[in-house]
Amino acid sequence: MSEKSHFHSIGLLVIRSDNMEAAARFYSALGMLLEKHSHPPCGEHYSTVDDNCVFEICQRKPEQPPTTACFFGINVENVEVAVGTVLKSGGLVKRLPANSEWGRTAIITDLDGHSVMLIENAI
Repeated sequence: MSEKSHFHSIGLLVIRSDNMEAAARFYSALGMLLEKHSHPPCGEHYSTVDDNCVFEICQRKPEQPPTTACFFGINVENVEVAVGTVLKSGGLVKRLPANSEWGRTAIITDLDGHSVMLIENAI
């Protein structure tokens, strides 16, 4: 591929939750500064902006498919502390903290079943 890609960075990640308020508490416990907003297409939702990436939690409507097939990562200061927070908040640990090519990571499942990689190195 000789042409330069126009891709720069991820600008938006939206997940749907069966309990948006509980999901907001879960991600807030991991350090996200979430604020409630309201605009289309989600209507009322929670969001945070970090380094030009917007993360939103929308209430899943009955006719919408879940977003749990999506796998994403979030940067944390300390992966072991974050795993403890996940367990206290009702989430599950799929893979315990370990060193990887991306730094120290763990894989957790949030309250809706989204798989999330916690990444310590990237901060």
